[in-house]
Amino acid sequence: MRFCLNPITLGERDYPVAIEASAKAGFGAVELWLPHVEKFLAAGHTPAEARAVLKDNGIEAAGACYVAGLLTSSGEAKRKAFDAAKARFELCQELGARTIVCVGDGPAAPTLDDYHNAAEQTREVCDLATSFGVSVALEFVAGFPFIGTLATAARVVNDADHTHLGILFDCFHFWAGRSKMEDFARLRGAPIAFVHLNDARDLPRELLRDSDRLLPGQGCFPLRDIMRNIEQTGYDGFWSLELFNADLWAADPFEAAARCHQACEAFAAGMTSSA
Repeated sequence: MRFCLNPITLGERDYPVAIEASAKAGFGAVELWLPHVEKFLAAGHTPAEARAVLKDNGIEAAGACYVAGLLTSSGEAKRKAFDAAKARFELCQELGARTIVCVGDGPAAPTLDDYHNAAEQTREVCDLATSFGVSVALEFVAGFPFIGTLATAARVVNDADHTHLGILFDCFHFWAGRSKMEDFARLRGAPIAFVHLNDARDLPRELLRDSDRLLPGQGCFPLRDIMRNIEQTGYDGFWSLELFNADLWAADPFEAAARCHQACEAFAAGMTSSA
């Protein structure tokens, strides 16, 4: 299993600090949290310098997070969302990230036409991303009224029918939302393009919030079953650790990154021993 770290797991750290902490902990790759990179650039640094931070630390950009507001927007809102996405696709190209997360947001009271339109606009998003050498991973988000389940994400991905499109599978959003294990059988060929790995506190699912995320093996998820189902789809990419955990955010970033790496390694060992 190949693990990487999404630097938001370490909190709002300076980009170079988060990358160095990830590398020293033992991670060979990160899923870029693009707001961190953009803050680094806004401080007067260049994309070449951002790329050098990765190279100097021996870190690969396994993917990037995120673009949003793209699937059902229209008019001026659509133009602004696509312009923002284009800038992030270009940044991914410059930093070597070949997959970007696209949040499956949309209207609060969707109609069937909204899903048809989303499939068409998703193709537009993918065409634009592909021009920068980037693939798109569509994220379903627990509690979203539009694309809130694995089955719905698979439907949109299949309807969009683009070779550079797949599903972003977040273990938290799978467990905390209305998705079911049976939904894996409903993918109908829709690929899983990227995975966010996490666990969470043992709470009623309706009460779970992002802040309840925990390191793998420390929570209530049937995580081994979930991961085996993901693997059975043919997924062999990175498992990106993405948490919004106050304890990790409050810790020294180097200590927090080390805890993250140790938890991933321990969980992987448990997966192997129980296979």
